Amino acid sequence: MNTYVVVDIETTGAHPLNSDIIEIGAVYIENGKVIETFNKLICPNQEIPPFITSITGITNSMVKYEPPIEIVMPQFLDFCRDVPLMGHNIILFDYRMLKVKATNLGIPFEKKGIDTLVIARKMLKELPSRKLGDLCEHYHIVLENAHRAYHDAFATYELYVKLQQEFFNQEPKLFEATLMEWEIPKHVPLTQRQKSYLLSLCSKHDITLKENIDSLTKSECSKMIDTIILKYGKI
Repeated sequence: MNTYVVVDIETTGAHPLNSDIIEIGAVYIENGKVIETFNKLICPNQEIPPFITSITGITNSMVKYEPPIEIVMPQFLDFCRDVPLMGHNIILFDYRMLKVKATNLGIPFEKKGIDTLVIARKMLKELPSRKLGDLCEHYHIVLENAHRAYHDAFATYELYVKLQQEFFNQEPKLFEATLMEWEIPKHVPLTQRQKSYLLSLCSKHDITLKENIDSLTKSECSKMIDTIILKYGKI
């Protein structure tokens, strides 16, 4: 595959339904060469947790005046054209996050893709780790500013070139873009146990909910509970 977009994102958390995207970085590759780049910070609808800042270096003040996902997502999709996507763990993470945000905006998001993590797990089983940083070290790829979206995306492009050079003749099908199939989970109402625990947390920490608690979904309630515990502590 010679024409594709390598993408990486940074988010406020790991769950696609409960987390916001705070950065998208991408590289448009045509005939094996870098043609265009995309690098945008995004203002989320929730605060960036301290542990995310410790990993990415992205702070709440850095994104405060950046555009929201409603503006950045269409820009990113225009950047992608109709070419396949590539990423490191894109199938289980980046694609799902992007699909949820696109779907929320009423934009279809069905994409073919290639996952360098899938290739590495198949062809580099002897390595103790197939994390992006460890694979870059293995192939002597310089990864500056790890866990920033654009730099991770560019490093993934360089990783793909190395993997293609070494393993394409052995496993050519691994290097073919395939449809990334994933259905967004339906929203499930919160449970009575969740409701009781959330109310108890709010009572203990003197918190007034702005939302109608009975309108919350199970995942939204779980996210709210986690946020309160992270900021104030458990009961």
